[in-house]
Amino acid sequence: MRQSFIYKLISAAAIGLLFLANLANAQDQKAYERGLEELYGDNITRALDIWYKAYEEPGGVDARIGIEYIKAVTERGLQEYFDQATEVYYRALTDGTGMDSRVVIRREIDRMRPIIGEGIYRQWTNWWSDESGRLGIDMRGFWIQADPTPARVSNERLIEHWQRIAEAQQRFSKNNNTVYNTDDRALVYIRYGEPDRTKSGILTLQSLNIRNWLQNQVNPYSSSERAEMSGEDEHEREFALDVQINRLQDAIYQFHRYPEYEIWFYEGVTAGKAKPLIYVFGTDVNSDEFIMQEGINSFIPERAFNTERDRQGDELEFTRAGLTPALMLQLLYYEQLAQVDDYFQDRLNRLQEQVLEQGGQAFRGLDMEFRAESVEMLNRRTTNAPVEKSTYSDQIPKIPLNVYQYRFLDEESNPKIMTFIESTAREAFLIDYHRNRGRYDIEESELRNGRDISEIFNYYELRHVIQTYDDSWNVRGTESHNPPLILDRGDNRSRSRTIVEKDHESRAYQAASAELLNYNPETKAVYVTPFNPALRGLGKEQFRQPAPLVSHPDSLEMADLILGYQKTEQFTEPFSFIVANDGVIPFEETLVLHFEVYNLEPRDDDFTQFELTYRIHPVDEDGNVLTDQSEFVLTLNFVNEYSRVVEDLEIETAELSPGLYDLRVNVEDVVTGQQKNRTVRFEVIEVE
Repeated sequence: MRQSFIYKLISAAAIGLLFLANLANAQDQKAYERGLEELYGDNITRALDIWYKAYEEPGGVDARIGIEYIKAVTERGLQEYFDQATEVYYRALTDGTGMDSRVVIRREIDRMRPIIGEGIYRQWTNWWSDESGRLGIDMRGFWIQADPTPARVSNERLIEHWQRIAEAQQRFSKNNNTVYNTDDRALVYIRYGEPDRTKSGILTLQSLNIRNWLQNQVNPYSSSERAEMSGEDEHEREFALDVQINRLQDAIYQFHRYPEYEIWFYEGVTAGKAKPLIYVFGTDVNSDEFIMQEGINSFIPERAFNTERDRQGDELEFTRAGLTPALMLQLLYYEQLAQVDDYFQDRLNRLQEQVLEQGGQAFRGLDMEFRAESVEMLNRRTTNAPVEKSTYSDQIPKIPLNVYQYRFLDEESNPKIMTFIESTAREAFLIDYHRNRGRYDIEESELRNGRDISEIFNYYELRHVIQTYDDSWNVRGTESHNPPLILDRGDNRSRSRTIVEKDHESRAYQAASAELLNYNPETKAVYVTPFNPALRGLGKEQFRQPAPLVSHPDSLEMADLILGYQKTEQFTEPFSFIVANDGVIPFEETLVLHFEVYNLEPRDDDFTQFELTYRIHPVDEDGNVLTDQSEFVLTLNFVNEYSRVVEDLEIETAELSPGLYDLRVNVEDVVTGQQKNRTVRFEVIEVE
């Protein structure tokens, strides 16, 4: 009887929760529709207010609202709403409930397909089909990792993505065969933004006398074959050539479609001095639709590639297998584009070499081989390129940023992690300084004395921020610091540094950023971007911190090694030597090694004892450690009163020649025989 009563209570509670959920969904649906009415009535502020209020309560939401909100904000460039647009978009991904939300999230996966790659796309669609809760978390995590300013609410990369969608929908309307209701150009624009240059037009035959052009191009015999010909042979050759040219001319006109084309070039998308990415769009020879093409050869009908033996009796015949209209059309098309880019000029040169300088049967299959080779060359470029790239991020001067983390145990054996954030904002500052030079009343020589720049310009600020996330990409903690803004070029002391010491619980995701801000209202950035207008320099690192050290009292443990040099009482944050996080040790300096050993077992006299052996091995140019060579090997014996030992060990390395080295440290507890090993790499360099 009691069980039945409890069951009825649970059922009533479940029905109540279901009723509340349905009520919330109904209210959200009304809010969605009321917002659309206001939006269509051009009451944008009212629409945004209605939608934002619908998302203020915790729990499930109508995902359509989040999508429409960010769409409306980015289409109109409402920068004051970028924070809210980011917030509601994230909630749409993670908290959307009901069939309408499922439909809109599925469409959002398709909208993101160009910038996530096929592997992630397949994973997300599988999760969507399985109704996995991991989907929304992973989609949100994608954008959080792409966020150039993780310490701020607004995600500028997300905003830029939706701005690109809005722009694409306005401009690329030759057809509507994409998820954006645009033509294929939007698929590339969403990934990389505005191309660096374009070329468009209509491919023509260009010559007033195509016959003369063909006579100059077609050379069916090699020079050695021509030398062996008699006069009669020469006459027969001329007659055969004349017949062949007539047939080729007719075929070229038959297969040429006067296609419209548009070619996009992106410089610098791939790191280094890589050649530009090239995307070809134009009229499809089969459907007449304006679509993305594999290359210029795609504008040639497939039948033009067929050789004589593959043709039907009612089609044009050619005197030599392999000399096809496709081959001639390729020559014509690449010749028209030769001045546009080196790729087309090189392709033209290559084809001309093969057509003009060879004879006999050298032409057999050349047209199709050349087409495949040309497609492969363009595909290789796109394969080596990133899936997507921000335009705005490149417009903000970069701040070189490095993050170094060291694990240790505190005096209570609690795992801790020490994070060093080091940045060099010198170049970003100088770019902004010279951009606004007329607004400053100061000599540039004053900037070279090593002082903190904020002492000279109190409206400049350098900000270091580190954020920690849980497995659902929720922010678990944020720490912000304002280190000195130093302009000197030099050693480790010339970098702006922040040190953060925190409890270490797990392998959490983290992001560190460096921002150079200029709050002077009389100055300005040169570009209009979604970023804070005070932002003049930016650096960011996304990473996952290592697993914590083991704190069990019966397990020998050792902290991560910290290297430095030039031990001095004047440099004590947090050590009494200059920390070389980058592993660079000036030539003739004495190496300082900071190490910590924990959970040592006491002897019968209550003292602990351990041996530390260090070895320094050279590393060759290929990164191989030469373990058969040792520059230094030494074993030290330590006897202490404590189970926790913290030491700074000076290692005489003044005679080490410049080069790369591995420092390998082994610690053995003499009482228990337990051992721990740590390795760190460093480089000795000559300092001018």
